[in-house]
Amino acid sequence: MKRKHSQIIGLVGLPGAGKTTIAKYLEREGYARITLSDFIKKEGKKHGAATVSREDLQDYGNKMREQFGPQVLAQLAFKKIRTENYGKVVIDGIRNLYEVAFLKVENNFTLIGVVARPRIRYKRLLDRPNRPWSGSFSDFLRHEHREESLGLKEIGLRVSECLKKADYSIENNKTIEKLLHAVDGVLLLKKKS
Repeated sequence: MKRKHSQIIGLVGLPGAGKTTIAKYLEREGYARITLSDFIKKEGKKHGAATVSREDLQDYGNKMREQFGPQVLAQLAFKKIRTENYGKVVIDGIRNLYEVAFLKVENNFTLIGVVARPRIRYKRLLDRPNRPWSGSFSDFLRHEHREESLGLKEIGLRVSECLKKADYSIENNKTIEKLLHAVDGVLLLKKKS
């Protein structure tokens, strides 16, 4: 039996932009959901980490990229897509240019950038029910800066640079309904192309 090509949507954005909201929506629409940080958590647990903070995830991710190559998380996602033979997939949490480059080799890969103003993203993280942010707005901005420039250029986090590589950009400063409507618009555009 010939293996079909998967339709892959990747999501990139800073914390609180709405990536996971989109990923969960697409999951309800029949997409398999892969979260890149799950691979990092698994690696952290292998090394004895009982809990993994955002900073730990960033550090472990960079160590994995240094050890196995800057595209390692995208490779792990792609391996899972092929092993499970997923037809439609959404990958949440792309943060490195080499991850983008690796996935863009697939003709059926679309990168969606999700952006929102910092104060709005901060408020969303404060209100998040499962892991609310604890800290001031200036702490939030410090952590955001870390997302933008942690590690060497090849292995580090470069969210803003990845956003520039997006095929589509969605601004998420309003309601969830408007966000999901924009996602539907992207899916419609993809269908036509």
